[in-house]
Amino acid sequence: MRSRIAFLSRLVALKLAALFAFVLLSLYTPSTTNALLDGAGEAAKLVASGTEASLQSLGTLLGDAALLMPKKGAVELTMRYVGMDKVLLFVGITIALYLAWLAAVAGARGAWRSLDAAGSPRARRDARLQSGPPR
Repeated sequence: MRSRIAFLSRLVALKLAALFAFVLLSLYTPSTTNALLDGAGEAAKLVASGTEASLQSLGTLLGDAALLMPKKGAVELTMRYVGMDKVLLFVGITIALYLAWLAAVAGARGAWRSLDAAGSPRARRDARLQSGPPR
């Protein structure tokens, strides 16, 4: 149970960090944020076109029930209406923040281990062991 709570708290923290990163980006670098949103919009259009193509092919397989399939351009309009470009941008920011957090934690652990190993002598594998009590 504790691991689930820890996972959910990390997920919420990452989502909030992504929101604050987006707000900071839009406040201090609006041209970069517009470029990121345009790129995410192109990715959303690509996802929409793939979804529409699969729905159209499914409609041709169904035959008479193809009347129930959405018309061409409806998926792209829906994705634009629900702000799918912003969703894709938030997912990208969240993944980037998570990878940066993992790199920082791994770097801190590596630095701590190297500092810890430098100060205390460790037993070597090739060291000779005494067979009896010391004399």
